[in-house]
Amino acid sequence: MKNRKSIVTYLLLIAGVIILVNILADRFFLRLDFTADKRYTLSEATKTILGSLKQTVTVTAYFSEELPAEFTRLRRDFKEELIEYSNRSNGKVMFEFINPNKDQPSEEKAMQAGINPVLINVREKDQVKQQKAYLGAVVQYGEKKEVIPLIQPGAAMEYSLSTSIKKMTVENKPKIGFLEGNGEPSINTMMQVIQSLSVLYEVENVNLNDSSADLNKYKTLVIVNPKDSIPLMQFARLDAFLATGKSVYVAMNRVDGNFQSASGSEVKTGLEKWLETKGIRVNPNFVIDQNCGNVMVNQQQGGMTFQSSLRFPYLPLITKFSGTPATKGLSSVMLQFASSIDFMSTNKDLAFTALASTSEKSGTENAPLNFNINRNWQQTDFPLSSLTVAGLLSGKITGNLN
Repeated sequence: MKNRKSIVTYLLLIAGVIILVNILADRFFLRLDFTADKRYTLSEATKTILGSLKQTVTVTAYFSEELPAEFTRLRRDFKEELIEYSNRSNGKVMFEFINPNKDQPSEEKAMQAGINPVLINVREKDQVKQQKAYLGAVVQYGEKKEVIPLIQPGAAMEYSLSTSIKKMTVENKPKIGFLEGNGEPSINTMMQVIQSLSVLYEVENVNLNDSSADLNKYKTLVIVNPKDSIPLMQFARLDAFLATGKSVYVAMNRVDGNFQSASGSEVKTGLEKWLETKGIRVNPNFVIDQNCGNVMVNQQQGGMTFQSSLRFPYLPLITKFSGTPATKGLSSVMLQFASSIDFMSTNKDLAFTALASTSEKSGTENAPLNFNINRNWQQTDFPLSSLTVAGLLSGKITGNLN
């Protein structure tokens, strides 16, 4: 009898704890993140955006119900994300969920808002059928509105939501100047990049040969793949720009590969010498990596021509990134004819961070060279590891060409 009373008391205690936890959970939301990549932890950038809201942000989530488990989980994750946003913004983020599949008026409301259905596969009684599902949201700030047509799980969920809020709340966008006039590609060929940047910045072309071009209005100057020699006068203007504490982004080809002639050569524009005055050496080599992309080649056999896919170590697949905001969310990037980067400066006022590196099985080959598509690659061809292919230089950046 005593043991029975103890058991009853114990069960009542457990029930009481569960009820208390549910009451507290309803009043105070707490989400613990035990994932390795902290996918459920809001970034500092998002916290800054939420902390600076002046008006209320309203999120209307159009989510179908009674979907397969992975979509039910997606709906729950998005709701928990919105609760986190509401808490971080001191209640300035409000939200509601609407099931468009409930009735015809709800479905029409979703489509009028810009949320179109997607078809998903649903298994019922050993049969697979397609079901119409809504998985989007509309974010509104004052009179402004942004549509997220499809909610993606993980980090993409936070990115879409925070980007939409930031795009509507930013008042004075800083300007970014893309350099032109030295064989750089037109910004019209980089529309995806420009569209992403335009959320937070105004993007313009700028030619350093134009002495009347006012560089003071730009926060950052961007140099992408120049092909022609760059005059010394332009480097002097870049030095003066850096001296004001602003930044320069460089994406350059130190080598070039020609698939038609199956050859690789060195690229010289003067940009490599200018970078060396800052302590950065971009080597005139081709990085090779056992972790790489493939190329399609024509092969003949028995009088017939067919295409086959062969791995090509000159297209390194980069999966090692720093934990800095610049590379957060990247899982893999394939580079075409990359070169290794060395930091050579002993200046204590400078700091260099490797942003992206090769795998543990990599190497380099110096230009010029010929590509052997049918080469039988061996383990000994990859004697190096963790070669830097992208980096960040910060501090008091000085130096002039002699």
